[in-house]
Amino acid sequence: MPRLFVAVPLSQPLKERLQTIQPPKTRGITPMAPDNLHLTLQFIGDADPEIVLKALATVSASSFTLEFTELSQFRNGVIWLGVKDNPGLKALQLSVLKALLTAGLPLEKKRFVPHITLARYKRHVPQAVISELIKQSAADVPAEQVIGFGLFNSQTVDEVLTYKCIRAFPLAT
Repeated sequence: MPRLFVAVPLSQPLKERLQTIQPPKTRGITPMAPDNLHLTLQFIGDADPEIVLKALATVSASSFTLEFTELSQFRNGVIWLGVKDNPGLKALQLSVLKALLTAGLPLEKKRFVPHITLARYKRHVPQAVISELIKQSAADVPAEQVIGFGLFNSQTVDEVLTYKCIRAFPLAT
């Protein structure tokens, strides 16, 4: 079964801008590939795509605008860009969560922290290096109009991680 997640895709101009604030590829630090940049709404894991697609077809939410905060890190080896508090995003994520739970999908019990993963780092990278990298300013990252979300599949082919959109779902305008 494919490893699935629900996410907000990002526009090409935003992906290009995010590349300019990503940490460079160095020993122990790997930036996300531009085509893999997204905002995860819900990780699902191994599941039948047809069940998930049927559930997501019931999601109802309106478009909204994302604005960004600062770079930060998760201690599990992720450097990320934060997203400002947004009622539209919260409503979409909650609607997705409810649809998936109603479909009987077993989901992780994790607090939703809206972010865009920019890079991953290994344990051996000194915290001082990570701290310096996350000082990067996100003040001039442009706002992004969100007009839809999608079901994505995570695959590793020849040791390269790729995310492919299985189906996109539009939001009400």
